[in-house]
This record gives sequence, structure tokens and C-alpha cells, in this order.
Amino acid sequence: MRVISVLIVALLINTAEPSISWTYEEHPVLSWEDFRGEPAGALDRAAAVNSGMSYAIQTRTSEGRVVDFSVEVESAFYPELSWKRDLRENSRSLLKHEQLHWDITHLHVLKLRAAFRRYRPVKNINKEIDFIFRKFEKDREAMQSRYDLETGHGLKKEEQQRWEIYIAEELLKVEM
Repeated sequence: MRVISVLIVALLINTAEPSISWTYEEHPVLSWEDFRGEPAGALDRAAAVNSGMSYAIQTRTSEGRVVDFSVEVESAFYPELSWKRDLRENSRSLLKHEQLHWDITHLHVLKLRAAFRRYRPVKNINKEIDFIFRKFEKDREAMQSRYDLETGHGLKKEEQQRWEIYIAEELLKVEM
């Protein structure tokens, strides 16, 4: 029997290779000290979180057929690619907005882990796993965009509160 490992990492907005990252499990709550990057583009934005998801698959084969597999899914926060403009360090509402971006990534990691637990290979495990991953990554990116749009990047307080409640409820559902 032989073991094959494949690692796929979600594309980053910035092509630079970050040297530091951590998972949600390691560092679930963000502080302004975590935003170490230089502001990039989007002059109308005060801060940005750079996060993503990745997976690693291990397969065990016998006579050319997959007999066992496992998939590990992780979140990643990139402090060197996350940034804030000069602003009041006590801007709690903005930090809460950015925190929810991190929480949204974590939500999709949990959903993806659940999907992989239910998954059973059909033909090509690597292609199938990648297809599932890309679907969840697309959903994550869409939710991140919708969150910013609906909350006006955190400026619409009622919408921000609605999203905070919604994400908390979704996390409770998937963690059960």
C-alpha cells in the first residue's frame, strides 16, 4: 500500500507568500495588533482581513484503488496581508466588523469539514475533493462580499448587528 498526500490552498488576494499565518482554533479573536500589513488599494476602506481555507488529503491505496482517505481542513489568517489605515485604536465597531470576516471563514471551514465527513469517493477522489472545496470557497467569497455590501463595510449598524446574530446562529448550527 502507498500513501498519497495532496495539499490545496485557497488563492490569496495578494500573490505575496505570507510567512506568518494562524488558524481559527489557534487565534479565534482578532485585535488591531494582528493587522500588520500595509494598506493596499481601496481608499474607501479602513481595514481588511486576509483569510482563507485550505485542505490536505491523505489516501491509502491498494492495487491502484483508494481503500481509505482522510481530509483535513484549516482556516488561515494572514496578519502580514491584513491591514488597517491610521485610525483610532479603539475603533471597536470596525474591529467587530473585521472579526466577523474571520468568523465567516471559520463557518465555511466547519461546513466544509462536515461535507468531507459525508463524502464518499465515486471515481477520482482528488478531482471530487477539489470540486467540493472550490464550491465552498466560492460560497465563502460570496458571503464575504455580501456581508460587506449589506453592512456598508460595517457602517450600517443595524445590518451589522443582524449579520452578527446570523453568523452566531449559523456557527451554533454547524458546531452541534
